[in-house]
Amino acid sequence: MNTPLLGPPSPADGLPSWQKPEKAAAWVFMAALVGAGIYYWGKILPFLIDIVFDTVKLGVGLGVLFVLFLLATNKRIQTGLWYMGQRIFRTAASIFVNTNPIGIMEDYISNTEKEARNMDAEVGHIEGANELVKRKIMTNTVQMKEYLALAASAQRQGEKDSADSYASRAAQLEDYNRRLQPMATTTANVSLVMRQILKAALRQIDNSKFKVNLLKDEYALVKRTSSGMRAAMNILRGDPDKKYFFDLATDRVAEDMAQQLGQIKQAMRYSQEFVKEMDIQNGVMSEKGQHLLDQYQKGEFSAIMNNEPPVPMSAATTRQATDDAYGKLLD
Repeated sequence: MNTPLLGPPSPADGLPSWQKPEKAAAWVFMAALVGAGIYYWGKILPFLIDIVFDTVKLGVGLGVLFVLFLLATNKRIQTGLWYMGQRIFRTAASIFVNTNPIGIMEDYISNTEKEARNMDAEVGHIEGANELVKRKIMTNTVQMKEYLALAASAQRQGEKDSADSYASRAAQLEDYNRRLQPMATTTANVSLVMRQILKAALRQIDNSKFKVNLLKDEYALVKRTSSGMRAAMNILRGDPDKKYFFDLATDRVAEDMAQQLGQIKQAMRYSQEFVKEMDIQNGVMSEKGQHLLDQYQKGEFSAIMNNEPPVPMSAATTRQATDDAYGKLLD
């Protein structure tokens, strides 16, 4: 055969494809493709950009739809969003209103103390008014006595008009004192009652402070105890989701172990059968070997081998057999 099976073409077969006349046409065609691509790139680029941005928008839209689907179907996400909303609104409300129970009680006590201080100031004003009324009544009483003394002196001297004038002034002062007396009594009673109320309010404030301090300490202790018990309950009960995955992992490990144990048992069974078979074969071969050794020792080795003499072959027969073998390789 003249055609080689392997290797590059010989010079007799002609030049390679890129060294033939078709090479120029191929380069011209490729240059035309590159020029067309450069010319139409400005028109293709906006289209490609639109495709990319539309794909991104589609991905964002699908992501939003997936999130909405989770919000509508997943109970854990809904519960988490509910608690998060409560926390946000509670935090916003705490800016304007104290939502801590202990803080609310302390605010109430603080307001009560402020009202008690205002009440103490008002009681001081009432007591001041009472003192002012008392002094006014005392001054009027002294003035009235002076007018009566002058009226008596004028009457002894026979000055009737002066005596009547002084007596009239004394009567006016007596009427003034008679009108001021209820006011003095009222202010004294009101100041006394308000002092009693203020004393009771201060006592109540002290009791409230004691109760709030006791509740604060008890609440802090209960919170710490509850936190510790919560940790203990988390250990005892465990997180449901994590417990679920733990059970899945345990079942998976158990299945894996069972499968591997089954494979080990099967391998042991196969190995036992193989060992038994090898033992049998070794026993048979050992018997045969012993039998051959006995015959060899007895001088029967030619009978053991039982070899036939080789058939002689001529040179022509050997050449024909070789040609037939190579012909089969090429077929």
